[in-house]
Amino acid sequence: MINKAECYALALQEVKTMGHIAKEKASKLREQLLNDHAELARLEKEMIALSQKKMQAAIHTPKDLPLLEQKYTQLKQLQKKYLTTIGLDGNAFLPQFRCINCQDSGITERGTCDCVKKIANQKMLQQLCNQFPIDDFSFETFSLSYYEGEELEKMKENYEICRNYVNKFHKHAESLYILGHTGLGKTHLTFSMAKEIVAKGYSVIYCTAQNMISTLEKEHFGNTETPVQEYYLNCDLLIIDDLGTEFLSPVAQSELYHVINHRILLKLPTIINSNLEGTDLEKRYGERIVSRIFGFYQGLRFVGNDVRIQKRVASKNFKNIKNNT
Repeated sequence: MINKAECYALALQEVKTMGHIAKEKASKLREQLLNDHAELARLEKEMIALSQKKMQAAIHTPKDLPLLEQKYTQLKQLQKKYLTTIGLDGNAFLPQFRCINCQDSGITERGTCDCVKKIANQKMLQQLCNQFPIDDFSFETFSLSYYEGEELEKMKENYEICRNYVNKFHKHAESLYILGHTGLGKTHLTFSMAKEIVAKGYSVIYCTAQNMISTLEKEHFGNTETPVQEYYLNCDLLIIDDLGTEFLSPVAQSELYHVINHRILLKLPTIINSNLEGTDLEKRYGERIVSRIFGFYQGLRFVGNDVRIQKRVASKNFKNIKNNT
């Protein structure tokens, strides 16, 4: 598990490595061409001598600089022309950088280059994909055809709230408590939000309540070499799936409260998926945790019949129809 800063550091190093490779390739090509083409070697020698004269003129005879610059430009044009006659680009001697804005340095006058941000976002998304098989989850693949009547209207509203949440997301966005029985689309829409928020450059940790609690307990008792609490506490968005299904111990309850409360104090958004109503939630976790969730989270209630069961029934009916034809 790597955080946003580490993703950016890895992305910057990747861009710089591409820059070193581009320079090395250009240097080797240059050396080869100068060895193989006497005319290019002659032009190169004249350009080096002229560059030295320009340096001297800049110090002693500045009035000679314009003429020397003109001669140098002419030699450069002859070099480009020769390169094109042998089937190469006129700038073949120059490194072929992938990013023209930063020349594969990763930095521009405005700061970190967009190419670094793009690679970092890809790394964060890949990390999310490695945690869960989310390729099939998106807003586009979420179907409202499994809901009817008032339930359909409610799910349309939830769908729009989730879409708007992504569109307006920022580091201090509100937190969400998504409530509903199994198979109503909670995980599907939550994954969809996670993917798009990561694509916007934010760090997202998506975990089941069981995995998070288990990991935090191991760290609490010193059974892990890598500290992980930092990731849960300070990522841009923490998503806890299936709250209420994990094994709960006093330590687990304390760790869960610490994560939820810490993120509230820092105004960092958290999304929790659960099938626990208020009374059941309080019985399981106590008043401290419930008061934080209901006091600082926007609640979304998912309704309807289990979509997974509906899909299985529809698939079975289709097979029966197919076998009877």
